[in-house]
Amino acid sequence: MTHRPNRRALTLTFIAIALAVALPASAAGPSDGLIVFETGRDGNSEIYSMRPDGSDQTRLTNDPAFDWQATLSPDGSKIAFGSTRDGNFEIYVMNVDGSDPTRLTNHAAQDGQATWSPDGSKIAFASNRSGNLEIWVMNADGTGLANLTNHVAADIEPDWSPDGSKIAFATNRDGNLEVYAMDADGSGQTRLTNSAGGDSDPSWSSDGSELSFTSTRDGNDEIYVMAADGSGQSRITTEPTNDNRSSWSPYGDRIAFTTVRDGNIEVYVMSSDGSGQTNVSDHPNGDATPDWGRVTDTVGLVDPATGEWRLRDTAGTVTAFFYGDPGDTPFMGDWDCDGIDTPGLFRISDAFAYLRNSNSQGIADIRFFFGNPSDIPLAGDFDGDGCDSLSIYRPSEQRFYIINALGANEGGLGPAEFSFLFGDPGDKPFVGDFDGDGIDTVGLHRESTGFVYFRNSLTTGIADNEFFFGDPGDRFVTGDWGVVDGVDTPGLFRPSNFTFFFRHTNTQGNADSQFVFGSPPWLPVSGVFGID
Repeated sequence: MTHRPNRRALTLTFIAIALAVALPASAAGPSDGLIVFETGRDGNSEIYSMRPDGSDQTRLTNDPAFDWQATLSPDGSKIAFGSTRDGNFEIYVMNVDGSDPTRLTNHAAQDGQATWSPDGSKIAFASNRSGNLEIWVMNADGTGLANLTNHVAADIEPDWSPDGSKIAFATNRDGNLEVYAMDADGSGQTRLTNSAGGDSDPSWSSDGSELSFTSTRDGNDEIYVMAADGSGQSRITTEPTNDNRSSWSPYGDRIAFTTVRDGNIEVYVMSSDGSGQTNVSDHPNGDATPDWGRVTDTVGLVDPATGEWRLRDTAGTVTAFFYGDPGDTPFMGDWDCDGIDTPGLFRISDAFAYLRNSNSQGIADIRFFFGNPSDIPLAGDFDGDGCDSLSIYRPSEQRFYIINALGANEGGLGPAEFSFLFGDPGDKPFVGDFDGDGIDTVGLHRESTGFVYFRNSLTTGIADNEFFFGDPGDRFVTGDWGVVDGVDTPGLFRPSNFTFFFRHTNTQGNADSQFVFGSPPWLPVSGVFGID
């Protein structure tokens, strides 16, 4: 729910009353890093999107009805929202640009507060179709409706954990409005808060280790954070206003929330410790219920003959530019720690790395001496600090040299922090976070057979996981796609039919998704590109 001055009067009219006071806000595409919200700025309650800094505020709905509480699908291509456009509160889904709104529920009841499962296959929502407000789940096409809670109380505000195993929600079944968690099938319902105030609006952090929530325990609506088991409850806003409805950024470093501290209902963003609270919507109307889209890795291709880069966003739009010389080895990395991957090149002729901090044509922002001409460059965050550095795989030795800093001023890289043997001659190295711990490690791909194997630590040893994926000659990339859970999984570019194939788990099997893109001679790259 959006605004709840009457939070304790949770009856069957709760959802209608709360929705009637909410003033919705905005959404725009493409998906990565967006905040979608609801606003009344155009006279009706409409859905908008914007960038996390408040730029590019775009209206996505245009209907003389109540369109509210938008949530982005995990892949960023769809938005679920509630609407009264057919007379009742129902759940709709539309494309991230606002096109093709489709009604998923059809019931003479209040259906709202929809949130997506991490794999995008299901939607949880609140409904009073059974007489009480309960949590329901359905398939993403509206089929397979199932009641997950069955209690003479108001059970509302479902939010899925990042791994899809849990759903947090608010309920007044114990007399006060409290935060509960349950297994995704409705079992194991457990109370996490125990306060003589209203605790609601649960929202999981991006790694599932924490929950933020709204509480009146200190007299005002404020944002709190607690561990996923309910321990360590800590207040992170301290303003004599209503601060509520929080949503975590994809990297877990920021939280968006709604507040009336500037006189209007506005969307703010703060660091996850409560510092740096900033108004990002700033409009004399109600801007509310922010939902922060997850960041999805995607792919690009580089023409080694011309230096042309073609980067594809999650909606399929391609940004093209030239960077580098024929024969350069291309890769992507986050060189300035802003969450966006940008181009890098290794030039065999002079053994220099050339890095650029934007996905556009231009000269290198960073350049330095880098290894030997026969070395293979590896970009990754090998120490978990949120910044990528360059490391080396030396095929002549089957040895990795891991370095946690970039060179500068045309100098050389310093000594390696880690040096270890791994792999067989001829195998090609790759980098990824294969266990979701926030630290990249290394693996190898055997192009002749499609054999994939990797380590979960930067040490010599046998593979922690191995499997086959793809055909001989496929070109290998990794990324967090499909199920966006912080774990990198395989992707392949097949030159014979210029098709990308993606596996959403680190297991043997057929591709979970695929699309046609590119040209046979081109080389694949992957990352979060931050492009429109």
